[in-house]
Amino acid sequence: MDKPDKAMMTNLQIAIAASASAAIVGSAGSIDRRIRDFLNGESHGEDVLGALYGHVADEPLPQRLRALLRG
Repeated sequence: MDKPDKAMMTNLQIAIAASASAAIVGSAGSIDRRIRDFLNGESHGEDVLGALYGHVADEPLPQRLRALLRG
């Protein structure tokens, strides 16, 4: 059997990926409910944006974009 050039995923990486997928699937119903509440005018949608894009908000702004926004 030939050895691949790149190492295969370790068991830990597979377990982490499976855990993350289960969390996303498990919270899909909750996010769906929040989106429906927003579309029905029952919320302002901050929690939906946080649930969908919260990880992006934690990223720092690139220096060039920061300079552009400063004007």
